[in-house]
Amino acid sequence: MTKIKITLSIITFLLFTIYAQGQAKVVDEFKIKNDSVKVFFYDPLLALAKMPGFEEKSDEEKSDTLDSYLHNNPLYLFVVSNSTTKELTYLCIRGNPKKVNTKMFYKVEVIKGVSDTAFNPFNDYSDKIVKTIDNVNCGGTLFESMEMFDAPENKKYVGNGIQFFGSYRRVQPYSEIKISMIAIIEQL
Repeated sequence: MTKIKITLSIITFLLFTIYAQGQAKVVDEFKIKNDSVKVFFYDPLLALAKMPGFEEKSDEEKSDTLDSYLHNNPLYLFVVSNSTTKELTYLCIRGNPKKVNTKMFYKVEVIKGVSDTAFNPFNDYSDKIVKTIDNVNCGGTLFESMEMFDAPENKKYVGNGIQFFGSYRRVQPYSEIKISMIAIIEQL
């Protein structure tokens, strides 16, 4: 039975990756000193909605699927372009599958040495990671940058909690993540 569960988990993870790719939207652009930063968000709910059979799952199964997705995939990508050297640095906020039973399970991977046209945060860049940071103010499972919070009537939920997939979840404001990431970028 355990082998079946492990096999199903691997298949589910691979399906997540296939369906999630290409779901990035630009959520912010700003400057830090001489560097330009462009921020992309990979909406996990859009990826899950494309997964066959997801809508037919129970709330508990949807919740587990969302948690599994977030633990194994990129969420935000901060692309830093140095104005002097034109070098690109990628800071990818992604889930850490080794951190369980905590809402603060995200890490930041600092990636260098990849060309702009070749970079895809769903690919393995472990040989290009120059630093991994476990302390980032990114927690939970719902985020202001999600498409569902683009509607004006849903903005009131940002920073507050809502019932979603049968659980009470806080919608984390992007501003909290941005402040944390600016501090990390300034230390690079």
